[in-house]
Amino acid sequence: MSSSDSRDAHELDPVIAEAVDGVTNRFGAEGLEQMIGYAEKRLAEALAALAELADAADER
Repeated sequence: MSSSDSRDAHELDPVIAEAVDGVTNRFGAEGLEQMIGYAEKRLAEALAALAELADAADER
């Protein structure tokens, strides 16, 4: 279990807030949209990797 799993669902890590606020302040709404698009792509890749690991663990 990662440390983020133990966090309350409504608690936001300050580093994440700082990253989002920094992009918003520097690049505005357009930059934030780009960040969200990139984050969605990375999320899909991370979830696919977790699924592969789960499949590999099930095969053992």
